[in-house]
Amino acid sequence: MVNKPSNQPGPHVPSDTGKDNDAQGVRKRDVIRDIFGFSRSKTKEVDATATNQAVSAQTPPQVVGPLTASSASDVHPVADQAVISTPPVDKSLPAPVETKRTSNIFLENLPAPMMKTELPAVQYRIEVTQQLAYCCALIRQGSSPPQVTAAELEEQAPDPAIILQKTPNLNKKELDWLAEMDKNLPAKERISWLGTRMVDEFAKDVLKDSTEIAEIVLLGPVLDKETYRSLLSCTITAFEQSTLLNVDLLQGVVQLVQVAPPDSLVSDDLVKILRVLRICLQDTHQQSSVHPFHLTLALSRLLDVMAEHKVKDLNRVEDHEPLSGILSGLKGSSDPYLMYQACYAFQALQYVPDDESALQSVLRHGTGIVNGLIQVSGVFKLDLGAVLEGLSNLQEALGGIIGVDNDVYKGVNSVMESGRGVLDGLKEGLSEGKKRPWYAAIRVAQALLQTGQLKDLNQLIYEAPCRGDPLFQWGICQILGEIASDVMWDSNVHQQAVDLLGDLYKNDSQWGKDESVQSWMLHIIGQLSTVSDQAVNTIAIALLKDLHQDQSTTIRLPYPLRNRLPLPPSSPLLNGVLAIPDIEYDLHKLRLQRLEEYRKGVYIPPQAKPSLKSPDDTLFSLMEKALEFLGSQRQVFLVLGDSGAGKSTFNLELEHTLWKDYKKYGPIPIYINLPTIDDPTHDLIEKQLQYLNFSENQIHEMKLHRQFMLICDGYDESQLKTNIHTTNQFNQPGQWQVKVVISCRTQYLGQDYRSRFQPQPVDSYQRVATDLFQEAAVAAFSTAQIQQYVNDYVKELPTVDPIHNKPTWTAEEYMDKLVNIPNLIDLVSNPFLLTLALDALPSVVASKTDLSAIRITRVQLYDSFVRRWLEVNRERLEASPLSSEERLELDMLIEDNFLYHGIHYQKDLATAIFIDHAGNPVVKYTHLRDKNTWKAAFFNPNGQAKLLRESSTVKRSGAFFRFLHRSLLEYFYSRTIYDPLDYGEEAVDGLDEREPGPDLMTCLSQLNIITEPSIVQFLAERVPQNPSFRQQLLDAVEESKVNATTEAVKIAAMTAITILVKAGVTFHGADLRGVKIPGADLSGGQFDYAQFQGADLTGVNLSRSWLREADLSGAKTDGVQFGELPYLELGDTVRACAYSPDGRMLAVGVGISKIGVGIYDTSSWTKTYSITAPNLVETMTFSPDSTRVAFGGNDGLVRLWDYASGQEMVVMEGHMFNVKFVAFSPCGQQIASAGDDRTVRLWDSHTGESLFVLKGHTDQVWIIKYFPSGGRLVSGGCDNAIRFWNSEDGAPGIVFHSSLGAVCTLAFSTDGRWIASGHVGGGLQLWHAESGEPGPILHGHTGQVMGIAFSPDSRWIASSSRDETVRLWDASTGTPINTLTSHKSFVNDVVFSPNGHQIASGGTDNRVRLWDVESILMSSVEQQDQIGYVRRTVYSPNGQTILAFGNNYTIDSQAVQQWDSLTGAPVPLPIKVPKYPSVVSVLYLLDDVPTAVVSQEGTLRLWELQDGRRETTLEGSEPAKNVTMSPCCRWIVSVDWDNTVTLWDLASTHQKHVLIEHGGPTREEIRSLAFSATGHQLAVGAWNGNIWLFDPQSKGLITSKSVYRGVNAISLSPDSQRFVVGTYEGSIYLWGVQSEERAIELRGHTKMVNCIAYSPCGEWIASGSEDKTVRVWRRRAPPGDTENWSCVSTVHGYFGVVSDIAWSPIVPAEFVTGCEDESVRVWRVSIDGEDVVVKLFWGTNLGVLHTAGLVLKDTIGLNPMQKKLLVQSGAIDDSLTEGDEQDDYTGSEGDDDYTSSEGDESEDYTGSEGDESDDEEPSKA
Repeated sequence: MVNKPSNQPGPHVPSDTGKDNDAQGVRKRDVIRDIFGFSRSKTKEVDATATNQAVSAQTPPQVVGPLTASSASDVHPVADQAVISTPPVDKSLPAPVETKRTSNIFLENLPAPMMKTELPAVQYRIEVTQQLAYCCALIRQGSSPPQVTAAELEEQAPDPAIILQKTPNLNKKELDWLAEMDKNLPAKERISWLGTRMVDEFAKDVLKDSTEIAEIVLLGPVLDKETYRSLLSCTITAFEQSTLLNVDLLQGVVQLVQVAPPDSLVSDDLVKILRVLRICLQDTHQQSSVHPFHLTLALSRLLDVMAEHKVKDLNRVEDHEPLSGILSGLKGSSDPYLMYQACYAFQALQYVPDDESALQSVLRHGTGIVNGLIQVSGVFKLDLGAVLEGLSNLQEALGGIIGVDNDVYKGVNSVMESGRGVLDGLKEGLSEGKKRPWYAAIRVAQALLQTGQLKDLNQLIYEAPCRGDPLFQWGICQILGEIASDVMWDSNVHQQAVDLLGDLYKNDSQWGKDESVQSWMLHIIGQLSTVSDQAVNTIAIALLKDLHQDQSTTIRLPYPLRNRLPLPPSSPLLNGVLAIPDIEYDLHKLRLQRLEEYRKGVYIPPQAKPSLKSPDDTLFSLMEKALEFLGSQRQVFLVLGDSGAGKSTFNLELEHTLWKDYKKYGPIPIYINLPTIDDPTHDLIEKQLQYLNFSENQIHEMKLHRQFMLICDGYDESQLKTNIHTTNQFNQPGQWQVKVVISCRTQYLGQDYRSRFQPQPVDSYQRVATDLFQEAAVAAFSTAQIQQYVNDYVKELPTVDPIHNKPTWTAEEYMDKLVNIPNLIDLVSNPFLLTLALDALPSVVASKTDLSAIRITRVQLYDSFVRRWLEVNRERLEASPLSSEERLELDMLIEDNFLYHGIHYQKDLATAIFIDHAGNPVVKYTHLRDKNTWKAAFFNPNGQAKLLRESSTVKRSGAFFRFLHRSLLEYFYSRTIYDPLDYGEEAVDGLDEREPGPDLMTCLSQLNIITEPSIVQFLAERVPQNPSFRQQLLDAVEESKVNATTEAVKIAAMTAITILVKAGVTFHGADLRGVKIPGADLSGGQFDYAQFQGADLTGVNLSRSWLREADLSGAKTDGVQFGELPYLELGDTVRACAYSPDGRMLAVGVGISKIGVGIYDTSSWTKTYSITAPNLVETMTFSPDSTRVAFGGNDGLVRLWDYASGQEMVVMEGHMFNVKFVAFSPCGQQIASAGDDRTVRLWDSHTGESLFVLKGHTDQVWIIKYFPSGGRLVSGGCDNAIRFWNSEDGAPGIVFHSSLGAVCTLAFSTDGRWIASGHVGGGLQLWHAESGEPGPILHGHTGQVMGIAFSPDSRWIASSSRDETVRLWDASTGTPINTLTSHKSFVNDVVFSPNGHQIASGGTDNRVRLWDVESILMSSVEQQDQIGYVRRTVYSPNGQTILAFGNNYTIDSQAVQQWDSLTGAPVPLPIKVPKYPSVVSVLYLLDDVPTAVVSQEGTLRLWELQDGRRETTLEGSEPAKNVTMSPCCRWIVSVDWDNTVTLWDLASTHQKHVLIEHGGPTREEIRSLAFSATGHQLAVGAWNGNIWLFDPQSKGLITSKSVYRGVNAISLSPDSQRFVVGTYEGSIYLWGVQSEERAIELRGHTKMVNCIAYSPCGEWIASGSEDKTVRVWRRRAPPGDTENWSCVSTVHGYFGVVSDIAWSPIVPAEFVTGCEDESVRVWRVSIDGEDVVVKLFWGTNLGVLHTAGLVLKDTIGLNPMQKKLLVQSGAIDDSLTEGDEQDDYTGSEGDDDYTSSEGDESEDYTGSEGDESDDEEPSKA
């Protein structure tokens, strides 16, 4: 089918230009005329563009070959003879009677139509005959000589014989397919063999139905000569032997003749067919006109072919005259359609036999003598100018040129002029044995149509000299009708044909003067109004209405408007040849079965995001993404989600959708529940198809020739660890061709999980095909989705609740409970938990009125759901018609407590599945085979087992049994360890009388549940609910100290402490000496000051654990995991890092005071070599063979050193300023350098010769990188440009311009597909390396990106920044994986090791940090409380809770959260804070009401975060940057952005009191506010050092001070007599409110003090700083004496600015801190003799390994690397040797990593202001 080009206007859209655009510089027609010796035409022009449009590929099948009403070749060579003619005479055309009118309906010449289908891959089976025909046609065309191009045609005049052999152009897809076929000759030969075998099958078939005829005719033009002649022979014989006229067979015979391959037809074939047709016509013409019409039409087309083939063997007596007589005899017919066909056939007969065809005659008269013969069909476009000239000359010179009698012609003209009807003209034409010009014009029209010259056809219709002839008009109308109904053309062409018919009818005064022509046109339009093409149908109906014709009364044509057989609807011949098993029928049955089995229930289309770490603003429809995947080239689509997220439901919905849309021979959707398959790692599809009852032959056939869409559900439930795509060899040659959608629970996988799913390479030398893999993580339900789910759920409920015998709740009632029960709406954000909640809520809420007091956890939902489930099913069983035996068994169960037995049945089954069935959740049970196994106790079809199973949450599918959901299996197993029934949490009659079950130690030890995180989570949720259970777990840990002789005790202790840690239980100061907990997961645990002496910690996971001041003396630590590596201490700023390509060395460039390059052995991390540089080293790189090192610096030189000899080899001079970056080419022959002088330079790496200087950047060039494949470079710089260069000749290439600012760094993915750029503002940008299209932007860094690197497998991106972090990203999605925060300053570079196992980063903190990638991925866990940068923390007045708010600038969000101050457990807030408006502060009102201060609509408002929320507006307020409240909860004060300080009395918020307006007289920046403990004083601090003290009651100023330092924090003493301020340079000052004495200055912080607070007792001050520490200061003198303060403790371990501090109003010496690292930590200060100890009480979001002060004396099993890591982090190891202390590892972080006690701070002192010089910088403590 031919597609209309995209720029071609439709038939109803006027052209933009208003005129034809067909003038070309060199007219194609003139070139063609030159080739054949024709004279050039003078004025006619050809649209070269339009006639060379490419054929667009189409999905729907289309007709093969140039099958038109004309023959396959309109002009053939004449026998060798001289054709003499006089030169053409320049004559003007006769003037028309009236001005010509032309309507341009067909706007363009198109390529000749060609049927196309989807090309099958080489190894795939051909499904339908259309595919086979297309493939054969391509193979024939591909074996022809290459086609001459338009450019060649314009530039030269090649030999005509060569041009005429050219085949149509093939597109890239077709050429690629042919190339693949050429590589696989057996497949190519098989295609030819299939055609031959189909002909054999057709010959054997006696019936030859219409489908088989249409099928075999498609192959006619693409068969070899011998096969074609065999087909033609058997088809002629079949027609000849048919008793009744078979119209399809008749048209098949003629169509085969028309499309005959070159040199395949002989005259005898045509004569034989002619004689058969003549006999049939002779026998039938006296009957109805239907059969004669078809025979005459076939005869016309046959004679056209005979004329073109110059048939000489037609016997005039036996053939010519009888046929002429028969045709002449038809003039008596009253059927004008039959008469026209007879007249046409009569005209065609005049050219048989003859020396030239009608078309040749026209061309000869248009151009003169033709040397050689012209063959135009299918390969050569007609020159319309020559044609029109020939028709004109033909009409002028009728007498002697083609033997047309002038008198006859005049007679015909007289007929037209007299207005006689066309019937008379037809009769007259049939009476004269002369040639008519209208026939020649129709042959021209057919030739134009055959070659796609529609625009030329349009012009011919309007400009043909014989266009007034009714017979010409009749023929043209028939051609247009056939175009409009021909499937070969696209819908646009169809519509244009109808439009042209309508235009001729309505607007052409010369057209249709004869009524029969008008009638003929109406009949055609009427038939087109019934075709399947909706567009054509609509236009035709509209046209009939426009012509005032009633469609229902329009006479229908008795003959179809078609010039070829329709496409076959199926392929019986092909299927027979292939001997295909009856697959489609069985697939049809399977489709109906699966559609019938599908029970949709309540289904909400899930949303998903690109990966687990993607932000929520990247959501998309999971179904749309899955369908998009199935239509792509990718092979595996992984669907991740939490337990209950709806993965299985989605999989079934996807299968249902695919089966609904299934088309015959299309990809087959198969849903596979992986746990039901025995060993799914091999023969997965075979096993599933066998289960679906397909035969071995069918399975073999499908494996070879069909595609599958596998939907694999439950990867985690089948407990797989391998890549089933790889083990099943999917998509490998000769194997199953599949696309896999596979689902897995998030909890089952580690972070580095993709290797289990990504398609693997065919051989070990290829990289993983990451482009073939895609993933999506199911997102939590939004509130709108929950609402929709509830609405649908309620519709399914009965009107009365069967349990409570009350009306069921409405959707509004359910939503009220979900929204108003704290934290519930978040808990039920996945479908399964939502279902549980909706089912359980009526029971949970029964008789409770205060919804805000209800606390519901996930495990409580399961408890309520199970109880309700069993109650409903007990009642169902009671009402069921049971047998007497079953009724007796049920009565006994009910009497003994049905609930108890129902729960224990499921607990026992869960235990058996984990213990006896290896955790596989699907159990297959057939009674005869399994009645003597453990399974019979649960699945016996009789007795109590049957009743309990039918009432349980176990479902059955055939012989397979499983819990309704995997999480129920895990829930019931967790109840074997902790059952609420055993702890009295659920009231059950008679429980006290039962024998106790297994003790907790036994239950804890029977299975290692560390690998089952969902079970651990269920149990962890029980811990806060039941102190007794918590104590029993602690007892189990304690038991291991004294009774560890058996493995069971160790497993029990290991399981118990793992549950406790996951429950958030802290072990600060805990006595864990001697515990035996090998293999425990303590990651993220808090063990401040914990005692582990002598403990067995073998294999324990301590990643991200808080181990400050813990004691591991004598502990066994073999295999312990810390998740980090030690760092290298360089002693100076690290400028750059580079691994050698072989991975054996790491080069580190340092420079400020120590300048040079250090090279380290990566196996021992010892320095092996040093290169001293004369100037600062900015960059270095290894050669590809790892033998040389090149580096550059601020002297503008590039130096090359030989690593082995230690000699400098070459110094390259050329850059004027700093060299920013150097790079070796992949081949090692070049070095590229980038510099501040705006140039890139290329050097010969052996000689140092300057090869090229690349200019183009307009600012400093900071980075240069080679493409991984070599040959090209890419550079970036301060001009925001990324430029490409050719490294072989220095030529510039394309340029990218970034919107993110200066380009600081670049990196290529290893496969060369992506470029990542890092920018000055902190953004990262991905780019398509080839196209330059921008990809995702990665947001996260808040400072300049200094380094960027791809992992060797291109899966991860590492970046470093001036924000002091290293970040790891998912390269495929751009989502953040982890943020590494151990650096203390700018991170200047980051690199991956060549094996991808490590990351090295270097920074201004003088360190190279080494990171284990696997540990980074494993430690990338969701934080407990997603609060962001903590801005404010505050205790409630009663001290029981803590409120905090924070901002996450990466995802532009804010959060307010509350915790229990004693336990650290989250205390849900009934009211959630939305993203907008912005929160300014948080506080507690009277009665401990948590409140957020928000800025909304230009005013400040107080939002109470509890049920019945009140909102108070502070009248007259402006948006503020700081708000605080007095401890008495009466006063509230704000500072707006204009530095106006305003006070409100909450008793009367409509009045405001401005204390300082616009920053006071000097317009100062107000930074700090603080009330006194009583609220009677308010202190205000300004950035310039001024301090004001106000009386809130009187609003008057009490006093003012100045510290001559920027005041950033302030606090008043409890007695209101002193205040303390923190300043921008880190000093702290204390003043007396009324005293004029000098201030006391406290030094210690090295950066700005952000927060400071007096303790309620006045003995302590706590301060937090940008130096990431908290300092605790103690007053040494009693009140009344001269105050003497000193720092008694410095608390480290923060990974961001400490932003806020607040003391508990109740608990002495307890304070809370908020930090930029998103942590909230509660500390307690204690005094131990002379020592002051600050211990962590609890904390959130710690998430980092912290080992300051960790004691490692005599620890057993730590390897040297682990020891170095711990000691660097501040651990104390008495076993260190002197040599260890001197290497680059042992630079302990010192004060940066542990708490120093009183007296450790040598520079903390008491002094008055001015004692120290203002210019003196405090040194680091």
